[in-house]
Amino acid sequence: MGIFSPSSPSAPYVPPLPAAPPPPPTPVDKAAEDAANQTKARLAAAGGVGGTILTGGQGVTAPAQTTFKTLLGQ
Repeated sequence: MGIFSPSSPSAPYVPPLPAAPPPPPTPVDKAAEDAANQTKARLAAAGGVGGTILTGGQGVTAPAQTTFKTLLGQ
């Protein structure tokens, strides 16, 4: 088995792969499935831009600060 040998080396032994794990069980309980759907719907409804609006229909009613502070702490 030198460099110029006419025979090729044999392939190494590879053990067979283990069996695939069984699929996860699906929820059969209708109450659990309904609770999961309600939770998903509640989380979807909680998102959005509704919680970030800080003004009403009239807009900002406070006067704007147009003067600059001249000393630290004022």
